[in-house]
Amino acid sequence: IPHSHLSMHADGNPYRRFESHPEEVMVTARAGAAILINHRIFHGNYPNTGDRPRGMLAIAYRPAWAGPVDRVDDWDPGEVAKLPDAVRPFFGGRNTRLWDFGGGNKPANMASEAPGMNPSRWARE
Repeated sequence: IPHSHLSMHADGNPYRRFESHPEEVMVTARAGAAILINHRIFHGNYPNTGDRPRGMLAIAYRPAWAGPVDRVDDWDPGEVAKLPDAVRPFFGGRNTRLWDFGGGNKPANMASEAPGMNPSRWARE
């Protein structure tokens, strides 16, 4: 469902399942092609009927303000030192939390009036 990963509405709950949705779209690709989507977008697929496994790669990141729930081991300093200079800054402390309470990502009336997950709310005219 296009743009459904942007939802902050209860219908965007990942544990809610839809058989179908009025704004769903079919994404097709040729054999051997790859499709890139945000992994939080509501999506589904048909069963793999081929004789080879269908691969999937999910890459995620954690914003600096969203530290882990419990302490985790930091990166091995020896391994980090081997990384290219351009990459090393992305391997900072894994337990860091940089809070930004004024981020402005929620409307003040979200509980009562926030828009739902329908992709049409993101349509541009």
